[in-house]
Amino acid sequence: MLHRVKKTIERFGMFDPGDRVGVATSGGPDSVALLHVMARIAEDLNLTLIIIYLNHGLRGEESDSEDEFVRRLGESMKIPVESRKISIPSIREKEKGSLEDVCRKERYKFFEEVAKNYNLNKIALGHNLNDQAETVVIKFLRGSGLEGLRGILPVRDGIYVRPLLEVSREEILFFLRGERAEYITDSSNMDNRYLRNRIRNELIPELKEFYNPRLVENVGRMSNILRLENDFIEKCVDEILSNWSINSYEEEVRIDIPNLKSLHPALQFRVIKTILDDISSSKKGIGYIHVKSVIDLIEGGRPNGLLDLPAGVAIRREYDNLVILKNERFDTKVLSPLTMKNGKNKGRKGDKRKVNDYYYHIEIPCSVNIEETGTKIAFDLMDAGPLDYSSWSTVFIDYSIISFPLGIRNIRPGDRIQPFGLKGTKKVKSLFIDEKIPGKERGRIPLLVDQESVLWIPGVKLSDRARVTNRTEKVLRAEII
Repeated sequence: MLHRVKKTIERFGMFDPGDRVGVATSGGPDSVALLHVMARIAEDLNLTLIIIYLNHGLRGEESDSEDEFVRRLGESMKIPVESRKISIPSIREKEKGSLEDVCRKERYKFFEEVAKNYNLNKIALGHNLNDQAETVVIKFLRGSGLEGLRGILPVRDGIYVRPLLEVSREEILFFLRGERAEYITDSSNMDNRYLRNRIRNELIPELKEFYNPRLVENVGRMSNILRLENDFIEKCVDEILSNWSINSYEEEVRIDIPNLKSLHPALQFRVIKTILDDISSSKKGIGYIHVKSVIDLIEGGRPNGLLDLPAGVAIRREYDNLVILKNERFDTKVLSPLTMKNGKNKGRKGDKRKVNDYYYHIEIPCSVNIEETGTKIAFDLMDAGPLDYSSWSTVFIDYSIISFPLGIRNIRPGDRIQPFGLKGTKKVKSLFIDEKIPGKERGRIPLLVDQESVLWIPGVKLSDRARVTNRTEKVLRAEII
């Protein structure tokens, strides 16, 4: 077994000479075998070892006896021990999650603290081939994809290593007998109320007996294959995101939908899942159904759409753009009506008011603050003459054509405008569609109107009816400021 473990260590580059290694030890057979293996190879690799143990406080005297056993083991092997006792029941009163989730969270929190305090390079964990098979079966039962079916990783985050991952529990017990090494048994491992224990104690033994005696080895081999394939897909996704200049940890991510749809469906799915995982507030809660809902959004016939997902993630489709937002909910965000034209969002993030119909009366000269959109427009009267048309934010209107009163409001049913340079009129709603303005924003965009029609859609279109001609004497100047 020792030879096979050394091969695993070498193949995955688990240790470098001079590493300081924390060996997670609970006193059970796996962790005791790991400790003996690490002690054997420590001199060859110039490793410094420290035993780390966390007493979860779940099994009363049994936990305390386990704690004492680990301390004695460290003394007998002349390896220092860092241990801590916590109360998982007390922690669970304050935190959500299953018992297994809370224990795992606290265990890795302890590992991180010890690694920092003792300047450790690696944390060695005692997961073995049977643990791998159990994990893959659990993931299979839950309907996981490649990321789940690849199982436990030999090396994670560059610090957590699992030297025993390719040896079975039977090999470990045989090794311990040869070493005459004592270990203790955790009674909770026989409690079949927990899914992993039922799979370990009931399902896998039955599958081995009636279907395939080499089930554990075969599942381990499958997880290795799927890990390699998953690594390849992750590399492809990283290259795609880099080529698209997408940083999936930003507050807002924009994806070009035609580019996304040009990818193989497997890559489409993984690109979306990677971004959702990275942008989510909890790094958890995103599953197949959520990624599939995003795929359905971009494959559907509607040019606009909204999705609210778990973990603080929201999705908006804007024609050929998919916008993924962090810590967002659509019923609490006011979007600028000019975003599509000037590239700036002047709306106030977090404004919880709903935008209803609005109207502002215009008395020239004046400046109007449109509170619903965070936009300000100034109006003044000037003589006709040479005009500067270079700014998108400024328009000039023939004052004589205005049928007062003049006002600014949002869209109403039946609104029409005569697009500049054209003779006929067009529905404002149709114009918004042509300009690819998202449906969510259309009801917020201000329109300059008189008694007859729409004269100007700021940042979008000026009416031909309002244009200045060589007969114009007075000009209404309107500017977004």
